[in-house]
Amino acid sequence: MKKTALLLAATLLGGCATSWPETAYINPPIVPANQQYYSGNSVTLEGVDSRPSAYVISVKKKEKPVVLINSGQPLPNIIAARLTEGFRSQGLNVANIGTTNLRVEVVQASVDVEEKTFTYVTKSKVSLRATADFQGNRVSKQFNASSSKEGPGQPNVVDLEAILNVHLSNLMQQILDDQQLRSYLKGQPSAS
Repeated sequence: MKKTALLLAATLLGGCATSWPETAYINPPIVPANQQYYSGNSVTLEGVDSRPSAYVISVKKKEKPVVLINSGQPLPNIIAARLTEGFRSQGLNVANIGTTNLRVEVVQASVDVEEKTFTYVTKSKVSLRATADFQGNRVSKQFNASSSKEGPGQPNVVDLEAILNVHLSNLMQQILDDQQLRSYLKGQPSAS
């Protein structure tokens, strides 16, 4: 019993010494396509942030101010750049002028950590909305991911960044693979 109490005290004291960075490293990977889906199609791609707050990580510890950590680069810019890479690997020309406009909106993207009595609860939620507009024909789809975990030790920022990067990567891959969006980007909205 004494050993357990000492271990718990050491864990709690160790968690108190953590200092948090000012920014998080958000760099979700995109897997390049091994197949061309587009031929000669051009689109414009815009990333937009509609979140009420720009933070991507929040840490709430008992009787201490909440720590909010923003992304090192604007999240919509990161997402637009990665999706551009992904679409180009599929044969799509992403440029300033295109027959279809694709708007990717960051609706929510955060990992929230809260200290409980003996544990930390980590909850993440990411939501992206993709809207394709081809000559007034429009389709809008929302892509969501979430997770929750409770454990004895305070998570570190690298683990929290990884959670967010995995969710963003998965959602962007869903956008790249979505058949209905793909038909709009090809300029064939009736094919969806």
